[in-house]
Amino acid sequence: MKLKNFYVSVLMILFSGSILCAQDIPPTTTLVYPGTDGKLVYVADSLGNKIPDFSNAGYKGGGVPIPYVANKETVWPVLGDNSANIQAAIDRVSALPLNASGFRGAVLLKMGMYDLEKPITIKASGVVLRGEGMSDIGTILIGKVPKERQGGVSRGALVTISGASGLNPQEETKQVITDKYVPVGARSFNVVSAKVFKAGDKVVVRRIGNKEFIKEIGEDSIGAGRNRWRPFNITYDRVITDVKGNTITIDAPIFCAIEERFGGGEIAKCDDSGRLEQVGVENLRGISEYNPTVRMTSYGNMDRGNFDDKTRQHYEGDEYFSDENHYFNFINLTNVKNGWVRNITGLHFGSSVVNAGNATKWITVQDCESWEPVSIRAGARRFTYMMSGQLSLVQRCFSQKGRHNFVLGGSGQGNSGNVFLDCQAVNAFSTSEPHANWINGGLYDNIKAPLSARYWKDINIGWAGANIVFWNCEGDYVTQSPPTAKNYSFGHIGINAVIFNTFFQDYTKPRGHIESMDRHVAPRSLYLTQLRERLGDGAVKSIIKKDQTVE
Repeated sequence: MKLKNFYVSVLMILFSGSILCAQDIPPTTTLVYPGTDGKLVYVADSLGNKIPDFSNAGYKGGGVPIPYVANKETVWPVLGDNSANIQAAIDRVSALPLNASGFRGAVLLKMGMYDLEKPITIKASGVVLRGEGMSDIGTILIGKVPKERQGGVSRGALVTISGASGLNPQEETKQVITDKYVPVGARSFNVVSAKVFKAGDKVVVRRIGNKEFIKEIGEDSIGAGRNRWRPFNITYDRVITDVKGNTITIDAPIFCAIEERFGGGEIAKCDDSGRLEQVGVENLRGISEYNPTVRMTSYGNMDRGNFDDKTRQHYEGDEYFSDENHYFNFINLTNVKNGWVRNITGLHFGSSVVNAGNATKWITVQDCESWEPVSIRAGARRFTYMMSGQLSLVQRCFSQKGRHNFVLGGSGQGNSGNVFLDCQAVNAFSTSEPHANWINGGLYDNIKAPLSARYWKDINIGWAGANIVFWNCEGDYVTQSPPTAKNYSFGHIGINAVIFNTFFQDYTKPRGHIESMDRHVAPRSLYLTQLRERLGDGAVKSIIKKDQTVE
C-alpha cells in the first residue's frame, strides 16, 4: 500500500508539473496561428475574408532601419527668438541637391533652449531636423505665443513637414475591377484590361461605397443633417508588384471588401510627385508654453466618467491647467511618405505630439514621449499620436493624460493599414481607437491603454472602425462589429467593458470577435511575425530593440 501511494504521489507531481508547463504555453487563435512549419496560417471565412498582413506599415514599407543623415548645417541657441536662425538653416539645406540616397542633409540644433516666436517648416525632400537629445538637458524647442495671437486660440504645430500635394490619380488609366467580391486581406484582383499597368506602378485602388452600402451598415437614417452618411469611396495607396494577364497584384492588402453590389472597385495610376520623401525629426524636446493662471475644475470627462478605483489616479474635482492659447501640436506631417519622427519628447501640447495627416504613407514614429498636455479635457483635444494616412508604424511610444492617445483619425477614405506596436498610455481620459467614419484595417499590437473599436451614436462618427485588430493588448476595452465587416480582439488582458457616457455608446450593437480573454496568445507580436515571414529575421532585427521580441 505504501508503494502504491508512493507511485500515486509521483504521478500526481508529474501530472501537476505537466499542467503547469501547459499553462506556460500561450494559446493560439482560431483565425491566425503558427502552422506545423512555423508559418502563420490564416483561416478565411466563407467569403474569403481573413486577418490581413499589416507588415507593410512603417518607413520604406516596413523592416528598413531609419538612416543616419549627415549634418550639413549647425545651429546654436541665442537669446530671444531663434525661429529665423533655424528656418534659414533648413532653407539652406533645402536648396542643396539630393544625393543618391535621396537626402540633402540634416540641420543639427546643438544642445540648449530655443525660444520660437514662429513655427518651423520643412518643405523639401531629403531634409532632417536633428537635436542633441530629448531630455531636459538636450535640445529644447519652446513654442512661444506670438503677441499677435495672444487672446486667441492657436491650433497650429510648432514643426510642420508638408509637401505641395498628395495623390493625383490619372483617371484616363482607370480600369474597373471585375471580381464580384475581393475579400479583406486580398492583394490580387482582376480588371477589364491590365495592358496599361506594370510592376512598379504607383496606383490608387478604389473601393466604391454606394447608397446601398450606406443603407446596409445602417448609416442612412441615424439622424438628420450632418449625422446621415453619404456614399463615399475608400482609396488605397499602393504599388503594383505583378501583372499576369488581367490579374494585378499589389504590395499591401485591401482592408475592406470590394463588393459588386455596393459599386465594385477600380484601379488607376497615380502621380505623387508633390509628396515629400526622406524627411524626419529626431532627438528633440518640444515645449508648448502656456498661461498657468488659466485653470479649470474637472468633474469627470465627457468620454469616460470618473476614475474611481485604486489602479487609476482619481480626477474628480481636481483643478488642472486648461489654457488653449498655445501650440496644440508639436510635429505635423502632411503629404509625406517615407518619413520619421524618433526620440522626441513633447510637453504641454493641447492635442498631438505627432500628427501624420493627409496623404501620409510609410511613416515611422518611435521612442517618443508625451507629458502633461494642457487643454480642456473635452472633444477635439489630446489626440496624442494621430495617424490619418496609410501604412504607418508607431512603436515604443508613451503618452500621459491624453484622451485618444493612439488614434486613427482623418477619415476612412484614406486611413488604413496603420499599426501601433508596444506602446503605453497612462492616466488616459478616453480610449485609443479609430475615431472617424469607417476607418478600416488598423492593428493595435501589445498596446497598454484603454481601447475601443465601436459604434458612436448621436454624433456624425457612427461606425468608427472596420476590420480593426487588437492583439495581446492590456486595459479595459470594447469591440463591436459593424455589418459587412468585423473587429477583433485576441489575447486581451482587461475588462471587456469601457465606461462611456451613454450619450455616445450603443450597447446593443453586435460584439466583435473576441478570443482568449485575459490570456495572451502566440505569437507575441502579430506585426513582427508577419514582417519576419515577409522579409526575414534581418528586417525584424533592424527595427526592434533588445527587449522587443517576436514570439
